[in-house]
Amino acid sequence: MLKFADLFCGGGGMSLGLIASGMKDAVAVDFWEAAKNNYTTYEPLSHSEFLQLNLFDDNNKDKVVEILKKKKIDVLAGGPPCQGFSTLGKREEKDLRNKLVDAYLSIALRVFPKMIIMENVPAIQSMKHESGLKYPEYAKKLLSENSYYATTVFMEGEKVGLAQSRKRLFLLAINKEYVSEIEDFDKEIRSELEKIESGYEKKTIRDVIFDLPRYESGEGTDIAKLDGKPLYNHTVFKYREDNLRRIECVPYNGGLQDIPDELLSNHLRKMKSGGYGSGGFVKNLYGRLDWDQPSGTIVAGIKKITCGRYFHPECNRLLTVREAARLQSFPDDYIVKGSQIEQYTIIGNAVPPRFGEVVGIVLLTIYKKYKRKADKS
Repeated sequence: MLKFADLFCGGGGMSLGLIASGMKDAVAVDFWEAAKNNYTTYEPLSHSEFLQLNLFDDNNKDKVVEILKKKKIDVLAGGPPCQGFSTLGKREEKDLRNKLVDAYLSIALRVFPKMIIMENVPAIQSMKHESGLKYPEYAKKLLSENSYYATTVFMEGEKVGLAQSRKRLFLLAINKEYVSEIEDFDKEIRSELEKIESGYEKKTIRDVIFDLPRYESGEGTDIAKLDGKPLYNHTVFKYREDNLRRIECVPYNGGLQDIPDELLSNHLRKMKSGGYGSGGFVKNLYGRLDWDQPSGTIVAGIKKITCGRYFHPECNRLLTVREAARLQSFPDDYIVKGSQIEQYTIIGNAVPPRFGEVVGIVLLTIYKKYKRKADKS
């Protein structure tokens, strides 16, 4: 069984997926205390060696490389922070967080594992690396020049059974030293992904969260019951009266445009009237979800009432942490630790376990098909 390490692991979404694909967890790395608290306390992940390190620091990178080599890691996975690339942010090419992509790639080449997986937002493909190339092209070129077959592929949540329109870009690579010649690596990856996608049916919000208790503002407990089993993280914070009145005005599948002007602040009135433009964000502000459609991308900012279309289809509130976790494909026995804000951030920033499982299966299938006879692992 191939052993993997997960850098920038967060709450462990990628790790859970890779375990489901047939790999074994060995090392996890993240600087955030909340990530450590979540990763190390969930039993399926608790066997990994967790390193709480800041990978901006060269000494820490050296330490990680040493440990990964010592443990003979076969697969290196990771999702360097995407805030510098995301269309929800300022998209600054000089954002220091973008340097963590370089940190990840440098660690990967020093460890030289059999396989490499890197996840990021689709918008990274339009951002320039300091080399002058777009980030994905730079990464593929770098790996290709260092004995890897490498390509990038989009994954869409709706195509792999998520009730969520999340899209992510994955850089996938296999070390040439462990496999025979692959004539068209990109074609092989896409072919295997399409085979997996063909086995999933599209899901809606109804399919995923309809059975959960209908709690309103201020309701819920830390541990509820559902069909005799414990249900965690399904609590609703208490809303301010003005926000609650606004939410109550939003009809099924409605949004900001349905709220009377007298209930809105000057800022929201200007937004409603098109003063800031009329793009998708404005249309989805204060948006109520549709039972028979997938949700938009679950994000860390879902804890904010003005984040987008995240109101429950029936209840006058945002989605709970548990509802968001289900939409992200986390199992119900995963207890999200930390403050409520940290819980939303852990789930919103996570790679959906389903994504990790699919990319793991794709890579393992190709690796087993082409691996050299001398490599028995």
